[in-house]
Amino acid sequence: MCDKSFNYKSYLKRHQHLHSGERPFSCSVCNKSYSHQIGLKQHLKSLHIRDRSYSCDVCKKAFFLQSKMKEHYQRVHSEVRPFRCDVCNKSFAIEKDFKRHKIRHTKERPFPCDMYNLSFLYMSYWKKHMLRHNNDYQYSCDLCGKGFSCQSELTVHMRVHTGERPYICNVCNKSFSYPYALKCHIKRLHSRDRPYSCVVCKKTFVTKVDMKYHHLRIHGEMHPFTCDVCSKSFAIQHDLKRHKIMHSEEHRYRCDVCKVSFHYLSCFKKRMLRHNNDYRYSCDLCGKGFFHQGKLTRHKRVHTGERPYICSVCDKSFAQKWGLNVHLHVHTGERPYICSVCDKSFAQKWCLNVHLRVHTEERPYICDVCNRSFRDKCSLNAHQVTHTEERSFVCDACNRTFKCRKSLSSHISLHCTKRQ
Repeated sequence: MCDKSFNYKSYLKRHQHLHSGERPFSCSVCNKSYSHQIGLKQHLKSLHIRDRSYSCDVCKKAFFLQSKMKEHYQRVHSEVRPFRCDVCNKSFAIEKDFKRHKIRHTKERPFPCDMYNLSFLYMSYWKKHMLRHNNDYQYSCDLCGKGFSCQSELTVHMRVHTGERPYICNVCNKSFSYPYALKCHIKRLHSRDRPYSCVVCKKTFVTKVDMKYHHLRIHGEMHPFTCDVCSKSFAIQHDLKRHKIMHSEEHRYRCDVCKVSFHYLSCFKKRMLRHNNDYRYSCDLCGKGFFHQGKLTRHKRVHTGERPYICSVCDKSFAQKWGLNVHLHVHTGERPYICSVCDKSFAQKWCLNVHLRVHTEERPYICDVCNRSFRDKCSLNAHQVTHTEERSFVCDACNRTFKCRKSLSSHISLHCTKRQ
């Protein structure tokens, strides 16, 4: 079948199980079957026997097999990495990791799915994918019924229900449910190294995955995932799943303080942080709090007057990049976003979205003091100032103060009229 040769007949017989699909060795506990006896032994030790007699001398992590403990030490703690990829220069401590990595540089995807136009680099990925089609999961969650192909995936999933977050950042003490999320967090927020850059627009990224998703979303021509409600298409399946929640009437996360409900857990968490004033970053000058370092950096330009984004046509400068992008439409005259109801056109998509609420009469932003509703957040923010005693807008001519910029502008026009 594949012309591979062996020194012993027993090795040939074992190998032929790969082609025939025969799996004669079955686990007496969970009935999972294997083509080789050694596979069954490792399965029993890793899942059903709790004796972890081999531990790492450095981090004390325990293992069922001595070979797995040695592999762990070489991968994580050893500085010796003799196997180097001649394509991307990445180095490896273990030869099988190196061989597995090299397949990534080839265009070969030897494991195809017959149901979808998909193919996979590794058999393990293909097997997991096929389990999804057959709903043939060995492990399932008792709380929500979601299925998993291995015990470790179920263990990680259970943290969604228990709220357990055992991996903690030693810089900002933020906790995570699994180690990969902690690694990404440290790279994105606490590391300044951004080694991956987009070949089209030169934007840099912390991880290769971020760069890949950016390219698919922004520069990719293929959008194979289409919403069956509004026909909007997406380059990434995860984006479609997230989008479809917007069409559902279900608001799974409800704030007990202000009684507002949210589609997404991330939005709910942000709202709770606002109620608790639990911001990670705060401005040294005015004390305003922010969830992300980038937003704090942009806010500080209000105080410093820095405007680093300059128009190449008229030299007008802007504090934020989106301001420059909006301004450039003044020179091009481009208004690509058109209302399907009244044909009014807009330079920015968000302007069209806000305008559409004129036709739908939707007013999703509600004042928590007087329950008055607004079409956009900017109008709500301007309104909420009326409930406070803050008067932060000052007239330079007479030092009179105002609650909002619009009132100040109207007042300044009176000075101009008097001078005339």
